[in-house]
This record gives sequence, C-alpha cells and structure tokens, in this order.
Amino acid sequence: MTLAENGQAAVAAGSAPATARRRPRGYQKRGVLPWHLNLVRFIILVMAAAGVIFPILVFLGNSLKTDGDFLANPLGWPRSFAFGNYVEAWQMANMSVLILNSLVVSLVTVALTIALTSMMAYGLVTYRFRGRNVILLSVLVMLTIPVQIYIIPLYVIAINLQIVNTRLGVILPYTAAAMPLALVLFRNYFLELPAALSEAARLDGCSRFGIYWRIIMPLSRPAIGAVAIFTFVSAWNEFFLALVFLQNKAIQTLPLGMQVFAISEYQTNYPLLFSAISIGMAPMIVVYLLMQRQFISGLAGGALKG
Repeated sequence: MTLAENGQAAVAAGSAPATARRRPRGYQKRGVLPWHLNLVRFIILVMAAAGVIFPILVFLGNSLKTDGDFLANPLGWPRSFAFGNYVEAWQMANMSVLILNSLVVSLVTVALTIALTSMMAYGLVTYRFRGRNVILLSVLVMLTIPVQIYIIPLYVIAINLQIVNTRLGVILPYTAAAMPLALVLFRNYFLELPAALSEAARLDGCSRFGIYWRIIMPLSRPAIGAVAIFTFVSAWNEFFLALVFLQNKAIQTLPLGMQVFAISEYQTNYPLLFSAISIGMAPMIVVYLLMQRQFISGLAGGALKG
C-alpha cells in the first residue's frame, strides 16, 4: 500500500465518526419527545392541575362569604371577604377541643398501627412456617369488607369491653381498619431489604427483636412515613365509627363537630362549615409537608411492589 493510499484510508477512518454523528432526518434522542407531544402533555398537566386547584379555590372562597353571598353565587369569588367566619366557626364548634381529640385519636392510631403491623410483617417475612400465607390473605380480605357490614358485632364487642363512649372505642377499630394496607406496605418493603444485613447482625449476636428494632426499623423510614400518612388521614377524617361510638361531646372528633353548623334538618350554614373544614385541614397539610419525602420514597422504593 502506497503512502497516498494510507492517507486516504486514514482520512476515511477519521471521517467515519463524523458520519456516525450525523443524525438522520426525524431522529429523536431516546427519552425526548417531539415538541408537539410535549405540548399535548403540557396541556394535559395544566388541565389536571386546574381540576385540582379550582375546587380548592372555590372552597376557600366560599369560606370567606356571607350566607347571602354564598346562596347568590356558590361558585363565584366573594364580593367582600368575611374573615370573621373563621373566628365565629372556631368559637361555635369549639374547634380547640375537637382538634385536640382528633389529634389524640389519630396519633395513637398511627403509633399502634405502625407497631403492630411492622412486627407482624417482620414475622411473616422472617419466619418460615405453614399457614403464613393464610394469615396474610385473611388480613388482606379485610380490605374488601366495608365497616357497615360488621358494625353490629363490633358494637356488641365494644359494649362487652366497656369501651363505648371512650377514645379507645374508636382507636381500636381505626387500628384494625388500617392494618391490612399497612401490612402490605411493610411486608413489601421488608422484602426489598438485603438479607445480608440480618445475617450479619445475627453473627454478631443480635436477637431477632434486636434486628427488628435496631436494623430493620431504622432502614424502613420511607415505609413508616407512608403508613403514618395513610393512617393519620383516614383516622382524622373518619365519621361513621365516631358517630356510633362517641356520644359524649367532650371526646368527639372533628368530623362529628361539623354537625353544629346544621341549623335545621334542611338548612346548613355553609360559609361557617367551609371555614371550619379549612381549619381542620391544616394539621393534615402539616403532617404531609413534614413527611412528604418519606412518603414519596416509601411509594417509589418498593412499598407498593409485590
């Protein structure tokens, strides 16, 4: 091969990458959508966001209206802002007592749910014994049964235990109702954890409970956050069981206290009701903001797999 031929070959070899870098017409980088699909996606997201934000704005606007303004235009913006509705609603419903009762009930329910279901899920994942799948399925079946079906035997049990008209009378049913979903979240998250961690702890002489308490639970903060938020919100908003088990006004929770705004059988003071509900939503928003990172990690990190 002559020197000229070698040069031509070198030029051809050098131009090969440049040719490879040329992108064919209509080429799209993997994962990058064309502009018109991006526009469609943007419009869909804007519509979805508007569908969420608009009801909230209407809700907050109605909480600042007078009764006459609300009846004249339920979906419009208030003509004048009645900020006194919040003060009147707070005093009329005795919101401080209602919020305190709901906080006690919800926080105790969250603590019991996390403690019981995490230990149960750890036992189902760690120990191999006959019938463990039957236990898991029997708990999960509770997800499909509405509380209205078994309210009568539940009430009889509560009477026998003498917990009717006490906070414990709603905390225990709330915990039992939250256990199926929490068990699924904890079990699936524990299955994602490396088994080598538990084996190493056992070689170091750590007990089963020590592994659960010192190794598994600190690594399961995302699952704990997801369970805590789901359980807290469901207990905070629950109305039916509270209506059945809590007749004493001193221990009634927030949803029951909203009945005070029903002026008669056919009339309700909606602006004050919206104001009271807006106040009642604040603790839930605070809990979510405090635990949103763990909540998202719990859902994205395998808590809903399996």
